[in-house]
Amino acid sequence: MSGPSSSANRDAYLDLLKRAITNYLYLGSDEPPEQFRCVTHYELAEGRWKIDPLARPLTLLTRAQLDLIESSVLSVHERGVPGDFIEAGVWRGGAIVLMRALLNAYGIEGRTVVAADSFEGIPKNVRAKNDPVDLWKDRWAASLEDVRGNIARFGLLDDRVSFLVGYFADSLKSLAGRQFALMRLDSDSYDSVEESLVYLYPLLSPGGIIIIDDWHLVGCKTAVMNYRTRVGVSEELKVHDGNAFWIKT
Repeated sequence: MSGPSSSANRDAYLDLLKRAITNYLYLGSDEPPEQFRCVTHYELAEGRWKIDPLARPLTLLTRAQLDLIESSVLSVHERGVPGDFIEAGVWRGGAIVLMRALLNAYGIEGRTVVAADSFEGIPKNVRAKNDPVDLWKDRWAASLEDVRGNIARFGLLDDRVSFLVGYFADSLKSLAGRQFALMRLDSDSYDSVEESLVYLYPLLSPGGIIIIDDWHLVGCKTAVMNYRTRVGVSEELKVHDGNAFWIKT
């Protein structure tokens, strides 16, 4: 009798990885993975976790949001869109783990993953006023050492993952001349989202995909819509389980 197909093994690996980075394995109880929301273990009003540090997830993303990353990686790969992958705002590195794992799982060569973050938490806005993110007690800080350690524990810390350290207004300009096929902006505040778009969007290849997290946050949404209007981005914007995305044409 033949064993499982390679695609079945791949799918099982990626499913297990998604359960691990959200810590569904420990926190999921009886609910299916598709309905699990690890943020329910976070006290929003107090800005603190209700669970032990060792039980906290590497990402707040839902299964549908993680699936969007996977489908986007496959889309740009199958269409031959040139460039690397980047996430601006990585928190504890869960999405970076997934992106790097997808390169292995689908045998994708010639691409790397860039993790861009201050690694000191979300900076407060300078230009924007009255962004609710500025009132958060928790600045969602995770150190570079912690993020590297999280990726290493999955056996995925190698030369195909690079780190860009610093606040976006200073660090992202160093990427000038690079080419990206997939961008994921998880930058939260108006200023950080705007800076991510200003420095990164021109580097997105035609046919590339940009994913915007935090679509429920007014500062993030306003920054995106203002940027699209200002530079004439007319591509259709779609929303998938609280994440916005579009394909650059």
